[in-house]
Amino acid sequence: STWVDNIYLDKCDDDSEQPRTLMGALLQSLQRHAVNFAALIGLASILGKVEKWSLVDIMYFWNCTATTMGFGDIAPQTQVGRLLAVVFIPLSVISLGEVIASCIAHINARAAAKTEKDFLRRQITFDDLDHLDVNDDGKVCQLDFITFMLLAMQKVDRKTMKDLTSLFKALD
Repeated sequence: STWVDNIYLDKCDDDSEQPRTLMGALLQSLQRHAVNFAALIGLASILGKVEKWSLVDIMYFWNCTATTMGFGDIAPQTQVGRLLAVVFIPLSVISLGEVIASCIAHINARAAAKTEKDFLRRQITFDDLDHLDVNDDGKVCQLDFITFMLLAMQKVDRKTMKDLTSLFKALD
């Protein structure tokens, strides 16, 4: 394997905390929010008993609530049911939002890692060499190369690099 493959493996495959698949990301997110979902199951059960809803009605209400569709055809009618809904509704919306956000973050991270790998694999061109001399001294040193790569991979912006350079120069 090449050095690029090793970087890519370090970012994507060797991190045991990061799931490899979207299903893995979904399951990991559900596990992270298990307490919320346990509370939601308890609240939904109590809400269903109070409102005398069937299991299908409870699931339908939960789905409409969590997705914020809220058709309004099933809604708590009792005072206790409405009080439970005050806790149930925000918790269900937040929990589903967190799970969806985790899945989207996983998809974005994988796409970014692939884009970075593809960038690192490409051949450096003469045009790149012109841009590599960041400090315009006619030479390309390790700092020039690293600066160029960080900027090209959008890991850092030019202003941050200038600020760091100024901070370093202020040390003298």
